[in-house]
Amino acid sequence: MPLILDENQSSTGMFTLLHDSWNAFPTFALIDHTMTVRAKPWTLENNSNTSSCDGTNNTISGWSGGSTENFIQQLVDECGDLCQDGGCSLTSGDVNEDEILNIQDIITMVNQILGSMSLADCALEAADMNMDGIINIQDLISLVNAILGTARSANVEGKANIEYITSGEDMLVQIDSEVEIAGIQISFFNTSSVDIELKDNSHITQASNYQDGIHRYLAYSIFNTPFDSRTPEIFIKSAGSLNLDDIEIIVADINGNALPLSKAQGTDIVHSNNFEISKLSPNPFNPSTQISFNLPLEGHVRLTAYDVRGQEVDVIFEGAQSMGEHSYTWHANDLPSGLYYVRLQSGALITTKKAVLIK
Repeated sequence: MPLILDENQSSTGMFTLLHDSWNAFPTFALIDHTMTVRAKPWTLENNSNTSSCDGTNNTISGWSGGSTENFIQQLVDECGDLCQDGGCSLTSGDVNEDEILNIQDIITMVNQILGSMSLADCALEAADMNMDGIINIQDLISLVNAILGTARSANVEGKANIEYITSGEDMLVQIDSEVEIAGIQISFFNTSSVDIELKDNSHITQASNYQDGIHRYLAYSIFNTPFDSRTPEIFIKSAGSLNLDDIEIIVADINGNALPLSKAQGTDIVHSNNFEISKLSPNPFNPSTQISFNLPLEGHVRLTAYDVRGQEVDVIFEGAQSMGEHSYTWHANDLPSGLYYVRLQSGALITTKKAVLIK
């Protein structure tokens, strides 16, 4: 028998909690998988005592005496398949219990996190991939990595700052992270369902659910591709009056680790009329840099890179954009070192900025 706890029966010891009204301490305490004390036999191997040991002389339910092995067998018979063959045999992440890790498991785990379904028993155990007792965005990223066969990236350490900015009746959640972001989970209390939208990041999957007064939101990539930049923004409509204490947010890296967060309350949004590339950092860079730009009006945007000969070498982003600040990461892994020009065009408006790639 594995020995879980062994200590002197002192006035402050654990076994004091098992003291009975006969002024006696049990020699052993047998506890089942629900952490319920089921028997307190006087000897381990041969126990004919069927008393409940609570001073009432009541017979322990289902216990007729015998060795500890007899008692363990009784518990196995009671809890059924969950206790057979050493416990659950599902592969970690196999939440739909079909013995295959695929997109179906991702969908099932997403529904579990959003509260639109409830896993139980071995499926619930399989969903808790990092074994922290909670099913959340960290487990989802770990599942995606398991399906893709992606190894954990070493030395991904950093933190993120969250700023909540109100604009009339709406709220903008701005995230500024030191490392690449792979997933975001938000939950908050609200009297009704609201619209939640991630700005930019067209490759990121979004899902939300409102149930029992709680709105839950997920943003992640089924290919574990990081967000376009380390400064994503999430727009929550009709949520400007939310109490920050009622908002819970988890920001996870590509390994599925939650980043330490600092939070702040920002001021009202003021849109600038400038059309510009407001940030290109780092510069010089190797092999990626973050590009932020401001749009005075919504419209079609083309963000590209040119070499010194005027040849287009990369399309960083192209598509419709709303008014305000936007941010993307330019990955120049396949380009040689040199001077480049980042070009932003929206309609007749054009602006450029120099960037130096050093490898």
